Amino acid sequence: MKDRAIASRRRLAVALLVVGLVAGGSAALLWSATRSALGDVPMSTSPASSTLPVAPVAPAPSPGSTTPTAAPLQDIAGTPVHVTVLQEGARLIDADVNRIQLDEDGWLSPDQGLAGWYGPPQWETVPGNLSAYRGIIVGHNVTGYGTKDVFYDLGQVRAGDSVVVTYALQAGGYATAGFAATQDAQSAPKQDVVEQAATTYRWVWQVDAPERSLALFSCDLDAPHIDGHSVDNWIVTAVRVS
Repeated sequence: MKDRAIASRRRLAVALLVVGLVAGGSAALLWSATRSALGDVPMSTSPASSTLPVAPVAPAPSPGSTTPTAAPLQDIAGTPVHVTVLQEGARLIDADVNRIQLDEDGWLSPDQGLAGWYGPPQWETVPGNLSAYRGIIVGHNVTGYGTKDVFYDLGQVRAGDSVVVTYALQAGGYATAGFAATQDAQSAPKQDVVEQAATTYRWVWQVDAPERSLALFSCDLDAPHIDGHSVDNWIVTAVRVS
């Protein structure tokens, strides 16, 4: 029993998210690997934002300056409930979000028509809150009926495009945070994203220093398929700007 518990904790400590297309629909597949294969990369136990340093306070304006000082960004005590991606004012993505967890088979599968935030207790990062790990939001690109789903256009995202996340606040009401895509949507082999998570594809999951960021995932439908599964993912990373 002890060995089983240790193995279970080790599996969860290095679980990696990969969005996969399955026959008859799409789903987000959580791949698992051993710590020896990936190194010390505790993907499913990202540090809670409350344990990280507070964002630095912006410097006061110099005497006589009329330029207002921007307020420092703060953590948001709330739950993501909507995500929008805008490109030159046009909406590429506009989806409600609910919190999802791994099922007993190790899958993350948001409902059709919804995006899924991989949240606590399995992944601690709230998108936009200070963390060394990115917040994770996933979505299907097609439904089980073959029609477009909420992240169908994720591969169209370009550097500088706007991502807006809306939160339901714990204190009541709503708040929004704005993000800017840090690069064009990247198509990456799912297997490599898993096996090279501590090296080549570390940028997908972690940042060099705590920041307020997120990663969006969906399948690349233009990639080759094996047994109905797309071999690649679209990945969009974004950093909070407001």
